[in-house]
Amino acid sequence: MTDSEYGVIEEYAERLKLDITSGEFARLVTDHNYSEDQIKAVTETLSYLNDKKKQTIINTLLKMSRLPTKVPKTFEGYDFARIHGRDSEAVRNLSTLSEVYAGRNLALIGPPGVGKTHLAEAYGRQCCFAGMKTYFLKASELNERFINARKNGRESSVINGLVKPTCLIIDEIGRCIFDRNSTAMFFDMVDRRYEKEGYKCMIFTSNKQPNDWAEFFEGEDDLKAALDRLFDEAKIITFKGNSYRGQKRETFAVEAGGHGQASVTQ
Repeated sequence: MTDSEYGVIEEYAERLKLDITSGEFARLVTDHNYSEDQIKAVTETLSYLNDKKKQTIINTLLKMSRLPTKVPKTFEGYDFARIHGRDSEAVRNLSTLSEVYAGRNLALIGPPGVGKTHLAEAYGRQCCFAGMKTYFLKASELNERFINARKNGRESSVINGLVKPTCLIIDEIGRCIFDRNSTAMFFDMVDRRYEKEGYKCMIFTSNKQPNDWAEFFEGEDDLKAALDRLFDEAKIITFKGNSYRGQKRETFAVEAGGHGQASVTQ
């Protein structure tokens, strides 16, 4: 075995939290006169256990993320052939997760049916596969969570929970109105995440540009402060075009009445 092979075994041991170093394993090899095949078997076993642990972590992250699992949205399942224009590469490159690694937020803006939610869910799913905690919820669910938190005196607990995920996805800004108190909680959440260390990203989808979000949030000062932090370092992708939905729709036109219609006399 080479030094690099012992290093691989030590790396697997660290990932699996096994209390053994490459030096200790080398002494075992010497003391017990392990053959090349026996050493290979150890490496393969550790590799299998490492892959199994990794998959278990991914499955747990996906389960906790609240991302839809029945028909999961992926980057591979997105029709990038429909994306054109000078900045189309910005959409195609979302799968690199550069935003979360750079600590930048992401807003996907455009009319219904252009794939904003699909891309947001695919991004979150990719984060789970990279071992990052992700959380997905609709803006209406976030609003309801804020309202219930105030009713039960759990504002701090709810905000803490929303600060923890590396990637937090809020879908469909504009489908509900946040009252003044909920807007204040929205600011607290954004502010906490803005100061958070390490990898982080918030993803928003909306039919309206952020400059127009004031109609969905009461409490102008808190919203302005939140938007200043959200888009201090951010990428905003604006979609134009027709809805993707209904591509497989069949439409038939028929007439009723006329020839062959039975007459009724009295």
